[in-house]
Amino acid sequence: MRTTILLAFALLATTASPAQALLCTPIVGCTCSVSANDIAFTGVNPLAGAQDAQGDVSVDCTGVVDVAPSVTVQINKGTWGTISARKMRDGAARLLDYNIYTGVTHAIVWGDGTSGSSTVSVSGGILTLGHWSASRTMYGQVSSATSTVPGSYTDTVVVRIDW
Repeated sequence: MRTTILLAFALLATTASPAQALLCTPIVGCTCSVSANDIAFTGVNPLAGAQDAQGDVSVDCTGVVDVAPSVTVQINKGTWGTISARKMRDGAARLLDYNIYTGVTHAIVWGDGTSGSSTVSVSGGILTLGHWSASRTMYGQVSSATSTVPGSYTDTVVVRIDW
């Protein structure tokens, strides 16, 4: 039995309040973008219990003049679930439980700071003049059960950065 599961990411970048903002060049300002690769659970075996996969979120900014640059990264609930109980769906509308975590121990759900979830600070570098980029690993876990029907399950979540 083989189940292929793929998470797609929609991406959004916004400017944060001044307390959280990057320090930017006075004339040009900052421009930031975010990208994320899909978390692909391949060959999921419903008899093996929870199974893991990883992906990355990358942030790339220009115009940064900062001593310790960082941005806050949020991930929304996805299309069919909640932040604390995300769901993927197949073509027949069957659902499969999964979630995205901040660490390999799967102790903290990566979300938007609600429902017991945490946002993540992506940082890197000590002194940045101009271009800055950093990335962070996302830890996905799918919770298949013996009743899971084989197929392709997907969900789309929005990754947002505040800078």
